[in-house]
Amino acid sequence: VNVVKLVRDVQVKSIEQTLKHAEKYLGDICSLLAAYTRKTAKLRDKADLLVVQLFDFSRTEDPELQISLKNLAEDLAMVQDYRQAQVERLETRVVAPLKAYGDIVKNKRAELKNLSTDLNKELKELQKLDKLRVRNPADRQSIAEVNVQKSSHNAQRSIRQLEDSITDFQRQKLDDIKKIFTDFITVEMLFHAKALEVYTHTYHNLEEMNPQKDLEVAYASDTAGNSTSHYAGSVLASPKSQSLRTTMMSTAAQNHRLQRSQYPITAQRVSPNETFHRTEA
Repeated sequence: VNVVKLVRDVQVKSIEQTLKHAEKYLGDICSLLAAYTRKTAKLRDKADLLVVQLFDFSRTEDPELQISLKNLAEDLAMVQDYRQAQVERLETRVVAPLKAYGDIVKNKRAELKNLSTDLNKELKELQKLDKLRVRNPADRQSIAEVNVQKSSHNAQRSIRQLEDSITDFQRQKLDDIKKIFTDFITVEMLFHAKALEVYTHTYHNLEEMNPQKDLEVAYASDTAGNSTSHYAGSVLASPKSQSLRTTMMSTAAQNHRLQRSQYPITAQRVSPNETFHRTEA
């Protein structure tokens, strides 16, 4: 009886320690990866705001910078679609399986408790039968021997059940940890590979931007504005300025009416934040 009890106590303590470590470390890792996933989702949201700002800014600039900013915004929006897929995959393939270990450990604890209770009953029966054997009553000797063998067999069976239970738990834990972290690395590799591909394209676009073109446009606009201002001042200063000004105003009004009749008012363009919808993962 003492040998059986000693073996039982060692095995139960080993199982309890294994469950305790699994609950602590897998629980902590699950909390950290859940926080990691939430931070990634927040980064996606901030990048979406940046995309909107870049589109708004591009409308105020000259053609060369305008095109570069729009291309940059479109590429950033594409990366956020990949980031959304990353968040969803982390939630389903990494966080959810780790979270499930809370229930798995809880069930194993209940199973261990039930097995320990059964084993304690069998050990008590063995102790009772041992006492009967010490007393050596002649009329109960054969019954006691049979009961001792039966209880000893049941006790050994309970110990084997404990061993099988913890072996199954360890095997499942090892397989799950391998798969969970393989999926984690795969999800990260997929996102960064796609992001690198897009950002490489973005980098080349920015490298090809020629600021000199916008400077030339601005210089041409300033020169044209100064020439028009100087010409208008000279004409208005001449003796025939009043008659010429009247003729110019009349002609401009006629041209304006003609343009409005030829080009009807078009619908307002949809804003960038309304045209960008996140793709499904």
